[in-house]
Amino acid sequence: MDSDPINTQLNTELETLRSEVAGLRAVQHIHRHTEQGLQDIELQLAGVIHSAMDAIITVDEMQHIVIFNAAAETMFGCSAHEVLGTSIDRFLPSRYRKNHYQHIEQFGHAKVTNRRMGALGAISGVRSNGEEFPIEASISHVEISGRKLFTVILRDITERIQAEEHIAQLGSLLEESLNEIFLFNVETLQFVQVNRGARDNLGYSMDELRVMTPTSLNPEFTEMSFRKLIQPLRTGLSAKIDFRTTHRRKNGTCYPIEVHIQLVTHNATQVFLAIILDLSERVEAETALQETQRTLMTLMGNLPGMVYRCKSDPDWTMEFMSSGCSELTGYVPEDFLQNQNVSYGQDVIVPEDRERIEKEVHVANGERRLFQLTYRIRTSDGTTKWVWEQGRGVFFNDGTLCALEGYIFDVTQEKVLEDRLRKTERLAELGTLASGMAHEIGTPMNVILGRAELLMRKTLDETTKKGLGTIVTQVERITKIMNQLLSFARKRPIERHPIDLASIITTTIDMVQERLASHHIQVETDMAFDQPQVFADHDQISQVLLNLVINACHAMPDGGILRIKLQHSTNQLHLTISDSGCGILAEDLSRLFDPFFTTKPVGEGTGLGLTVVHGIIQEHDGVIHVESERGKGTSFHIDLPIHQLGFPDV
Repeated sequence: MDSDPINTQLNTELETLRSEVAGLRAVQHIHRHTEQGLQDIELQLAGVIHSAMDAIITVDEMQHIVIFNAAAETMFGCSAHEVLGTSIDRFLPSRYRKNHYQHIEQFGHAKVTNRRMGALGAISGVRSNGEEFPIEASISHVEISGRKLFTVILRDITERIQAEEHIAQLGSLLEESLNEIFLFNVETLQFVQVNRGARDNLGYSMDELRVMTPTSLNPEFTEMSFRKLIQPLRTGLSAKIDFRTTHRRKNGTCYPIEVHIQLVTHNATQVFLAIILDLSERVEAETALQETQRTLMTLMGNLPGMVYRCKSDPDWTMEFMSSGCSELTGYVPEDFLQNQNVSYGQDVIVPEDRERIEKEVHVANGERRLFQLTYRIRTSDGTTKWVWEQGRGVFFNDGTLCALEGYIFDVTQEKVLEDRLRKTERLAELGTLASGMAHEIGTPMNVILGRAELLMRKTLDETTKKGLGTIVTQVERITKIMNQLLSFARKRPIERHPIDLASIITTTIDMVQERLASHHIQVETDMAFDQPQVFADHDQISQVLLNLVINACHAMPDGGILRIKLQHSTNQLHLTISDSGCGILAEDLSRLFDPFFTTKPVGEGTGLGLTVVHGIIQEHDGVIHVESERGKGTSFHIDLPIHQLGFPDV
């Protein structure tokens, strides 16, 4: 019996021991799992610390570095192996170290266990190369087994500060910009921000502008039309809208503007940005320029010629021609400029003058001076004109010839007058010579003629009489020439009266009718006998007609047609005397009225007849010119002023 209680007690102790062993085994098993979990957590934490973008540094109470992650290595430019166990002072500017220690000590005694990023204010760090840089930090502390650890998370804010400074500078620039800059709400269109340039120009304060919209400043838009204008910006169809309009100031005055609007993000909100240029000065300048251009074009249009700018090439490729081009050349400016169907150098300038022009222009450009030219051009209808040109080369800064600029005008009339003046001077000289010759030769010729006629009457020898007859004939010829010279040189005033030109023409034809018939020349007349009269010298006009008719007979030795046409206009009678004879060479036409020039064989003409005709017509304020084609005949055209009633008969 006594043994049973003992066994029972032993069994109880054994079960208790088993239970304790089982408990120990369970605790051991839990410990093993807990230790493994802690190791896993530590590994995960280490991974997080070392992969963090921010620098993480843990120090103990002595400020010795315990943890230094990869981001810290990059930030400070040194490895963890170099810094673990060393003081954190090496990464603090010397001026901040004392305050840092005091801050850590106070923070360690405080109940606050952490302070968030930015709460420490502006602080700086020092890289291993000595470079100081701005940082933002958060700090926390823990106590493990009676040991305090402080962990700081650091962020390099160098780029952020630079960006903020850039934004501040940009904001300052925009604020100080002379252009008007507006930000306005996408929905309400009310202004969010308006720079100083706009406020000063408009005369509104910022408080006044905040309750206004773009349509408050623009008299040309309603809210509906303005919203329709900027709709493409809302939908993304356009990135920017540009247009011109006007702004109205607070004082009611308006000014022209150029507007550029786009959709931008401001403070995480989309707004419209409008940059506006005040065009007042530009518009004034454009108006002044337009007025200057208008004045210049008016002046150039009124010039009796054309202003040009062209390239210095053989074609004289035109870059600008004034409207006078049409009257001068017969071509419109577009023919030279746009279509380039016509080349001034190749199609307008007469080929024979081109080489001389190019040479003179080249020499003038080489000497950097004006060039002045006189040459011939051929107009669109084939007419030849004389022109005078003055121009100058235009050069780039490097001395390269850029273009030619100048002025060209018609001097054909001046050339004609010069030729007439030259001929008049020659005729005056000839008149003086003829007058002297007539007086000096006339008397001896009369003596010779008288003696020869006396001897012819006395001699009975036929051979002698024949020789004396030859002398008489030649002396009479000389006398006739001298009489023509005297007629040409005589300075007596012409005796003008109203005369019937048709009647004089009829009388002249009657006088030479026998000669015309002997040469088998048929006369055709086209004139009315009720033609107005001319105020002229009857004898001199008769001399002109007789001379031209006889010349026509000489041009048709084998017969032909003599045509005489008389017609009139408002102020003039037009007389044309034409023959169907041999014609005159083109090179002889310009010399036809020169003294002693004749196309007749030697001994058949003196070369004074047409000179006298030319002088008589000029004395009667008329004009004479000739047209001729070799083998087809010649036409003389004479214009004489009609006698006006009330003109005094002299």
